[in-house]
Amino acid sequence: MKNTYWLALCCLLLAACKSQQPSADNATTTPTLFSIAGEPVSEREFLYVYNKNNISRDTTLQPTEDLRQYLDLYINFKLKVREAREKGLHQQASFQEELDSYKKQLARPYLTESSVTEQLVNEAYQRMATEINASHILIAVNPGAAPADTLAAYQKAQDMRQRAQQGADFGDLARRFSDDPSAQSNRGNLGYFTALQMVYPFENTAYTTPVGAVSAPVRTRFGYHVLKVHDKRPSQGKIKVAHLMVRTQPEMSAEEQAAAKARVDALYQQLQQGESWEALVRQFSEDRSTAPKGGELQPFSTGQMIPEFEKVAFTLKEKGSIAPPVQTPYGWHIIKLLEREGLPPLDDIRDELEARVSRDSRSQLQEEALIARLKKENGFSENKAALQALLQQADSSLLQGSWNYQPAPEVASQLLFSLADSSYTTGDFVAWLSEHPYNRQAAAPETLLNRLYQDWQKEEIIAYEEAHLEEKYEDYRMLVQEYHDGILLFQLMEENVWAKALEDTTGLQQFFAQHQQNYQWQERIEGLVLNAANETILQQAETLLASPPYRVASKTLAEPVAEKGALTPQSRRELGMLMASMLQRQDLQLQIEAPQETAALFRSHLQESGFEASRYKLTQPAKKQPVSLSLLSSSPLALEQRFNAREPLNLQVISGPFERGDHPVVDAIRWQPGRYRLAQDGRQYLVVVQEVVPPGPKTLDQARGQAITDYQHYLEQQWVARLRDTYEVRVNKKELDNLLERQKN
Repeated sequence: MKNTYWLALCCLLLAACKSQQPSADNATTTPTLFSIAGEPVSEREFLYVYNKNNISRDTTLQPTEDLRQYLDLYINFKLKVREAREKGLHQQASFQEELDSYKKQLARPYLTESSVTEQLVNEAYQRMATEINASHILIAVNPGAAPADTLAAYQKAQDMRQRAQQGADFGDLARRFSDDPSAQSNRGNLGYFTALQMVYPFENTAYTTPVGAVSAPVRTRFGYHVLKVHDKRPSQGKIKVAHLMVRTQPEMSAEEQAAAKARVDALYQQLQQGESWEALVRQFSEDRSTAPKGGELQPFSTGQMIPEFEKVAFTLKEKGSIAPPVQTPYGWHIIKLLEREGLPPLDDIRDELEARVSRDSRSQLQEEALIARLKKENGFSENKAALQALLQQADSSLLQGSWNYQPAPEVASQLLFSLADSSYTTGDFVAWLSEHPYNRQAAAPETLLNRLYQDWQKEEIIAYEEAHLEEKYEDYRMLVQEYHDGILLFQLMEENVWAKALEDTTGLQQFFAQHQQNYQWQERIEGLVLNAANETILQQAETLLASPPYRVASKTLAEPVAEKGALTPQSRRELGMLMASMLQRQDLQLQIEAPQETAALFRSHLQESGFEASRYKLTQPAKKQPVSLSLLSSSPLALEQRFNAREPLNLQVISGPFERGDHPVVDAIRWQPGRYRLAQDGRQYLVVVQEVVPPGPKTLDQARGQAITDYQHYLEQQWVARLRDTYEVRVNKKELDNLLERQKN
């Protein structure tokens, strides 16, 4: 509730704009539109926020009226920010840390090379039209390995290639020599893949190697790969499917897991026999967000869905075809193909591709281009002699993580490189390295030290650019200001509205009583809906419904039940399984039919396990009858378990209350107490109407969620009124009139 309100209130905090054009003149001033306690807010700032957010706002107001309304909201926003600053919230360490984190995120679009990104996006899109089936042999070698180790790995990879070219079975070579563990089972075959699914050098080689050919060794961060391309086919494109879901959870018992499997199998069998997909999904799918729409999901392509689900979905070729049940971490799914479409136009997926490129290994090309540009823009200069002198200090202790080089003062002050008005010395680098753990992959010490120096240099170049972004880009400066104000506002709203609405129980009760007319029930039915596979089952369920409690499960215990004054291990196991069910469902009661002495052992075991006496009942069995354990429930919902033990779809029981629109069968009956039978979608229904409750007031507990939201809104209005009394708000009427006049045009 709080998060939803925050999103609505702080629509100012939108995604960062991608414009990377430097500001022409950041010093340019614009007229003051309004001021709060003498602090001006410029027309430029207001229009920036208004125009950006107006794109996504849904309003039927006239442009001038919309602008006036938005100005009022923005003044309220700035009043709250002013209050936060008066309280010193902007000086708190937690605020500074959070703002710094957001600034890092906002800076990302300004620290990429758009031209390089465009080339990589176009290349990825062209490659996405093709899927490749290939195998590989991996000869592992660390990125920073010594030259001798790197050469040995390359020569071994080259030997693998030559053997394959001379006729050796590639899969056998992969199984015997590849350092990829999966090669033992898949013989190096990676299946079909497309762009952005493999590291970039590997992808490049796969797309440039002809079908049937074996590639030259290619280096990635994993080592050297030799590829054999088996096939290239057009992309599978994108598909739209619907699904019928039976949910499972890891904590379910084996019995519950089996029941879910039986349920989905029965549903699939009914579909095979011609039952209506829409009807079964509407009645039985446990994905409630899609069930009313026939189970329809958003279209997806390779890599966008859970692998188990996706693999089966793409095997469907004919529109309307249905796949057998498939299990995913969320449960069982029956999948129906609705549509197939090819690769979308580039413009439709450009943003998605840009995001994926930025996360892909090819992003290294973007970084290299960025660093080259920033070096040029900022007059980068490097002292090669000082760098070589530094690298000569590398020794084996660097590989152990214990390098403790302490340069003399004159060496520490030597310039390594400069950037605009900033200098970076040997001492700066040594200090940085002492504070930053590093990956000590096998490498020559000098090679490792040079890699660490290059990492430090890149970090400092990017940090320099980040520190000057607000000077170069007005969009960035405005975004940082928005986030600055928004974080302050969030903290203050927590204190004055959200937390107060939850903690002020007396105030909430008074508010609820004063606005009781807003919290009313519609006319509703108290009762049950029984949904049965056929008339016979419905009649049996109706008969049992009149005689609670209902027997959910029953076990007859094998002799001996007890030995030497204690329950046998087998008896404790049988009892334990029923106790586990009781822990999961509070409506269950255990009935034990056993002789008095044995019953006392059961009672003792239950008491030691923490079960209250109300949760179990002890009775004497009939003469010569074995000891038995039964689970009973007074809830009509328990009838489902009894009738669905063999056929999972025999019975469904839903308990009210029901308002108009909650259930189509309830909507179809006469709203009077009684019992109503009807058939719908091939199922038999019994609706038991116990009471028709007229419209009336809800209790606070029944309307608590909506009441708290409304109370928060009320508290905010009162708070803003106090702020307007505290801080003088002056609107520049002349500038506002000019702005409104321009808005008309």
